[in-house]
Amino acid sequence: MPNLSSVLRSEIIRISRKEIKASVTPLKSMNSALNKTVSEFKKKVAGLETEIRRLQSAQPTSEKPEKSPEIPEKLRISSKTILSLRAKLGLSQGDFARLLDVSSNSVFMMEHKKGRLNLRSKTLSNLIALKQMGKREVTRKLEEMKK
Repeated sequence: MPNLSSVLRSEIIRISRKEIKASVTPLKSMNSALNKTVSEFKKKVAGLETEIRRLQSAQPTSEKPEKSPEIPEKLRISSKTILSLRAKLGLSQGDFARLLDVSSNSVFMMEHKKGRLNLRSKTLSNLIALKQMGKREVTRKLEEMKK
């Protein structure tokens, strides 16, 4: 006669396997559907990437943008240039910085750096515009900026 505990154990195992199978089967079908969708999207993305590459190769390459005409090619700006311009216009470091659209600490660094200054294009164009202005124009512009 079989042991009651072993029969009960085997029956519990059989029923639990049946329950697990019943709950996992829909998940398997959903997983396979999702995998199929993912593979379709991967194919679409690959096709679009090849189309982008084809269109980019067919499009004429744009040359490097030229420097703005207002900035001369061989313009050398040093700390002496900054100091003399600021003295000529009679400006404080803070006002000069406001006109160049930089911080006053940047003006201090420009004035104390050795050699040629490498300025950003926006700062350089602002500096060239300042060089072409007179004292009256600069004070007028400062007053407008403060308003």
